[in-house]
Amino acid sequence: MKSTTAPPTWATQSPWLDSTKGNLFRDEFQLIADTKIQPEILEWGPYFTPLEIYHWIFQNNGENLFFKGLARLAPMFPVVAYHGQVAVWISPPPSGLGNAIYLVMGHDKDQQLRLVGSNYFTEPKQQSGSTVSGAAFFAQYDQADQRGQHQLIKDTVETSIQPEYASLLLSIRRECEHVHTMAIYITVRTDPGSMFHAGKAVIEGSKPADCSYEFFGEIK
Repeated sequence: MKSTTAPPTWATQSPWLDSTKGNLFRDEFQLIADTKIQPEILEWGPYFTPLEIYHWIFQNNGENLFFKGLARLAPMFPVVAYHGQVAVWISPPPSGLGNAIYLVMGHDKDQQLRLVGSNYFTEPKQQSGSTVSGAAFFAQYDQADQRGQHQLIKDTVETSIQPEYASLLLSIRRECEHVHTMAIYITVRTDPGSMFHAGKAVIEGSKPADCSYEFFGEIK
């Protein structure tokens, strides 16, 4: 018998799933697609060079799965501005303060692309540890209980952080605290090693405007 249960709201209505809404991650995937059509873009400088982790996700057809993960873990709420239009979407921490999103992606032993994560981690701290392949990670994940899975994701993300990411993480943490949205920490595990990046749970709005609010002069 066919199920009549409606899919959860996050699976159908999240702005993460709308390819017309700009955000850091969409921009990376769009840049990758553009370079496939116009390779000369890569000659324009580092700003136009896609980050390795997103290139891997794109090459392994993981873009939809990635945004599905964001839709599940980062519920977005609109900041409404002039004339009722959305200026930006943010994802406030569900517990009120301190939540961070960790994601781990890779292939399991059957070469199935998988993504696991949670939004009730805290900000990560770099730690030393061995790097395992995606297959090894998912083998451990499938054998662990929920507490063990949580710890495994935490350790996997934190051991993927290299010293050169320190300034990026500090900047993201400050910006997320300032606008009260969650930070997103992504790790991809492959046979050669791991890739890591981080970003903010922020989606661009429609840039509403109302010039009647502009003012210059003395305030009395």
